[in-house]
Amino acid sequence: MGRLNYQHLEYFWVVAREGSVTAAAKTLFVTPSTVSVQLKKLQDQFEQPLFKRAGRGLELTEVGQVAFRYAESIFSTGVELEEYLEGKRRGGTLRLNVGVAHSLPKLVTWQLLEPVTRMEEPCHIVCREASSEELVNELALHQLDLVLSDTPLKGGPAVRLVNNLLGECGVSIFATPELAAQLPGEFPRNLNGVDFVLPSSGSEMRRSLDAWFSRIGVRPRIVAEFDDLALMKVAGEHGLGVVPVPEVVSHLAETHYGVQRLGRAEGVVERFFAVSAERQVDHPAVVEIAGGARVLLDQE
Repeated sequence: MGRLNYQHLEYFWVVAREGSVTAAAKTLFVTPSTVSVQLKKLQDQFEQPLFKRAGRGLELTEVGQVAFRYAESIFSTGVELEEYLEGKRRGGTLRLNVGVAHSLPKLVTWQLLEPVTRMEEPCHIVCREASSEELVNELALHQLDLVLSDTPLKGGPAVRLVNNLLGECGVSIFATPELAAQLPGEFPRNLNGVDFVLPSSGSEMRRSLDAWFSRIGVRPRIVAEFDDLALMKVAGEHGLGVVPVPEVVSHLAETHYGVQRLGRAEGVVERFFAVSAERQVDHPAVVEIAGGARVLLDQE
């Protein structure tokens, strides 16, 4: 086998990421036939197929998956270099593109991002919220440096993800003072039959809370469920029902939403992850977030 042609490898890399020759051609601004020719030359050099048909698209063979991992490492490092040089041309300001899972509480998101605003080197934060599937796709396309999530995320053939556990905290139950006054008796038994505003079914916190209710023999009356935990807290603030809040932001919930703590949901834990595509270089702001999270969650 002769020396590797990196143009052939780049075309293969884009086809693997896009899932088809046609889609890759659009990304590369060339014709599909040009992509096919480059791909065939690489496969001839490897002396075995790198793709197999999967419906209307293409799927990597075992050898193709190995080749893709090497190509991903080579070209993603090049993307990082381009981003670094582009930042220097703009005057040296760092840029952090961060995605946030819908299920992550807004107050927690801010607490995790806040250390970046105090970095010695200024950093421009671009933050967007989306579904886990959308965020994984954007990590694969290097449109995001980091995703903050309350669950680990799974990658795929186009991207290998690194899930770093930032830390964890307990969860407490909160209510407005007016609602709390109507709950005589000992916590948590006094929650039986009480109106609850909860995260949507399927979320990590909801699964933990359902298990806790079962353990303590409490049957809540669920009056509302929200994907957006900020909206859930607003509903709780207006007295719609009792709400669960991660301990790490419990003091902020009391200050911002005017609710009071009824007690802790023993055994219910909220975890926080920083998810990134496998990279050669760590973004300075990502390092700052990880360090700040350790301090924040160690205080819990």
